[in-house]
Amino acid sequence: MQNPLAHAPELPEENPHYLRAVTQMGERREVTANQDIFTLSGIKLLVKDSKIAGEHFDLLNRHKLSVSLDQCLSVPHAVDGEQLALEVGKILSQDLFMARMAARAGGVLMCRQALAQLVLPAAIQFRLTVMKEQRPNLFEHVIRVSIWAHVLAQQTKLPEIYRDQLMLAAVCHDMGEMHTDPELLTSGHCVTLIERCYLHVHPITSYLVVSKVDDFSGMAAQAILHHHERLDGSGYPYGLSKERIHPLSQYIAVADTADAILRRFDLLRLQISFALNKTRFDARLIKALGELVHELPFDSQLACKGDGASLQLHHIADLLEGWLALHAMLSVQVRAGAEQNSSIGFLFERMDGVHSLVLQMGFNPDDIHGMQTVAQKDPSLQLELQTILHEMEWILNEMANEIERRSPLLDGIPQNIFDDLVQQLRETLTP
Repeated sequence: MQNPLAHAPELPEENPHYLRAVTQMGERREVTANQDIFTLSGIKLLVKDSKIAGEHFDLLNRHKLSVSLDQCLSVPHAVDGEQLALEVGKILSQDLFMARMAARAGGVLMCRQALAQLVLPAAIQFRLTVMKEQRPNLFEHVIRVSIWAHVLAQQTKLPEIYRDQLMLAAVCHDMGEMHTDPELLTSGHCVTLIERCYLHVHPITSYLVVSKVDDFSGMAAQAILHHHERLDGSGYPYGLSKERIHPLSQYIAVADTADAILRRFDLLRLQISFALNKTRFDARLIKALGELVHELPFDSQLACKGDGASLQLHHIADLLEGWLALHAMLSVQVRAGAEQNSSIGFLFERMDGVHSLVLQMGFNPDDIHGMQTVAQKDPSLQLELQTILHEMEWILNEMANEIERRSPLLDGIPQNIFDDLVQQLRETLTP
């Protein structure tokens, strides 16, 4: 495997976005230097017991530090295992769906205990405190992912020796996002290609952060590094597949995806998403998730809006027709019969997957009107069709992202060949 450190443009403690969060927290809570703070060249910047606040941002941002910022700063009542357990209790008291799911997997108390028993290094406690104070939505997300990871571990009977490692990885998996400009994550922001690269590096940044902490579990660190990898090789940052992905990271992948979907959509979307993406995730975990949510009531339900279905169906039909021509063009770029093993093999595989999904959902590109007519006669079928089409949009957009990530590696193939395909993949997205 490639060395994760080679992919980091800067050390975690030098990141201005995280440093800004730390110094801003110092305006509201007491943040203290627990030791003298030196630059890498030996210059003393701050003495022990100095109070850190917004005024120190420029000073700390100008220098490389000899010790990680997380290791030389302290905050009273930092987030520890007990506080994580309290946060779990708050979420489960407010989210009846998750509480019922937890009850199926041993009960709410067991879920809380899974986090309460974590022994967190001081540096991790400090960073979690910054996350809770400055990025509360991100903090709630990692707690929810931890709940999902716990119930999946219970349902699959994950051996006890791995439980703490999984919980630790789940709690810390998105620490790298604190090094991302918060503006990139705001609702409505249109992410550019360069900005997407910064977002896709966060598993490496998270890995770097925890790897610098003494006695942090190597197993948990690897699970953090791989939590956005997918079994079919379509994930990031390395595009690993199958057995090259750490097993615990697959729990976080399913947990992370489940939380992201249910925070925005409904249970039907969750079920359809995993059905259409079954090659990307561990089949055991998808089965376990299905057992956990089966027949559980879910308060939210998407409105059935069929107005965009016709346009979506036509876009998918046009995409498949355009792919036939591009397939013929790309095939001449590689040795006959060797498409799957070439640098563009992933593209053949992904588009074959799209074709299979279209057949799986019963979509006949030559009879779009007939499919709509049947769906309109049954409101539940109409809702299912609309949900499937929305999930197809997401799959196609992810494919466009993957093409852009891999394009620098496609030696000898003109980049403009893929431009129209990427644009067409993204055209299917509804406003």
